[in-house]
Amino acid sequence: MKAYKRFYYLFIPIAISLIATLIIYSKLPDQVPSHWNAAGEVDSYKPRYFVIFTALLPALFIWLLSVIPAIDPRAKSYEQHKKAYSITAVFVVIFILAIHWFSILASLGIILQIEYAIKPMIGILFIIIGNYLPQAKQNYTYGIRTPWTLDNEEVWRKTTRVGGKGFVICGIIITLTVLLPARPSFWIVSGSIVSLIVLIFLYSYLVYTRLAKQEDKP
Repeated sequence: MKAYKRFYYLFIPIAISLIATLIIYSKLPDQVPSHWNAAGEVDSYKPRYFVIFTALLPALFIWLLSVIPAIDPRAKSYEQHKKAYSITAVFVVIFILAIHWFSILASLGIILQIEYAIKPMIGILFIIIGNYLPQAKQNYTYGIRTPWTLDNEEVWRKTTRVGGKGFVICGIIITLTVLLPARPSFWIVSGSIVSLIVLIFLYSYLVYTRLAKQEDKP
């Protein structure tokens, strides 16, 4: 866990965000947007106090990231991929903070078309994850975890390498959909993510069975 004390500096922007949230809290409406539909329209609201939870959510996330390396049965792997783990964590925290503030700005009427901000951020996050995913070593939390990647280190290595490329391609597609109308954009984004999950899952299985057949040959 000591190796991940570096995460603690992220509490600075989180604290600033929380303080700013408390300052403008009284100016927020009783109900704040919490979800947008395929057309980019708000279809769900939460009570105003919900923004306090979303402001604190990144802190909870960092705490979990700091604890996980100590409790994972393959804790030693984190020393081998700590750079990838740390960079991915930083950008996920930035993403959560951005979502929090997009919701606040939308509730104040400052941002009306939130999808134009969210989609590029999701796309960039996918690209970053894809770039660092191949560095992940076998563990039970960070990386592509299927029954076959966890059972065989070679399957893990091949799957994370292919999966990393898939994440980058999916991220580019998601980013480009900002140029499309909301509904077709939603279906393309959803289809891309589902396809990526299915392909990764199937690929890890096929690699595992192929390697198993090679080992069974005399």
